[in-house]
Amino acid sequence: MYFEEEKPIIEIRDFSLYMNNREVLKSINLNLYNNESVLIYGERNSGKSALLRSFVHLNEELFSNVYGKGDIKYRGKDVREQDKRYLRSNITYTEPQYLQNLNYISLKELLKVSLGITPQNLSYEHISLLKKLDLMDKFIDLKSLKYYNDLSNWSSADKLSLLLFVSLAQNPKVFMFDSILDHIDDVLLKKIKDVILDINQNRILIFATRNLFRYLDICNRIIVLKEGKIVFDSIPKEFIINFKQNNFKNL
Repeated sequence: MYFEEEKPIIEIRDFSLYMNNREVLKSINLNLYNNESVLIYGERNSGKSALLRSFVHLNEELFSNVYGKGDIKYRGKDVREQDKRYLRSNITYTEPQYLQNLNYISLKELLKVSLGITPQNLSYEHISLLKKLDLMDKFIDLKSLKYYNDLSNWSSADKLSLLLFVSLAQNPKVFMFDSILDHIDDVLLKKIKDVILDINQNRILIFATRNLFRYLDICNRIIVLKEGKIVFDSIPKEFIINFKQNNFKNL
């Protein structure tokens, strides 16, 4: 249905995921292509997060008794056969728990581990991105760096912007935002949307959310999950027609 003349960046074939012998995802079939901005919508426990974590086989690290059936491929190769470091540098995943994790790491440690840089040797591209996210004041002088090296001194909004900076600076092929933008104010969301749209060329953007209408303006495809199954997959216009016809009243 989408970009059928191109090869998909991510291919999912008959993929089912089990956790503690419970089927969390059920026979998922999905192709994701370059330049798509995809909204994945569903209620709590619909399988959104489990699906995205499967792209970088992260579920196995977070839960016990996890196994899958079927295939997930990145650029034609099974993700389970690819080096995790390589895979996660090409497909970045961020979710709300990461904000809490920042309380246990310093700014220097975060930049070193994620980007291999220090606050003092930022590139022009890093500085430009920090400015767009209104974070450059944290790096402006040694006094600021000393204070803001302790990430507990950052506001929640600035921590979110910092996570986005780290994700964007890695220059991945696929960005996955798992509900991490759901609880921010409209002003910050607009700023982040502008930055995201700037880097949308030749990438895939994926937004998993329970707050559907905040993202319709930046997405060109909507996927609806219910109880681990894809129940809708089309363009926003088709979704709105179905929504108005009350076809999703039981979601």
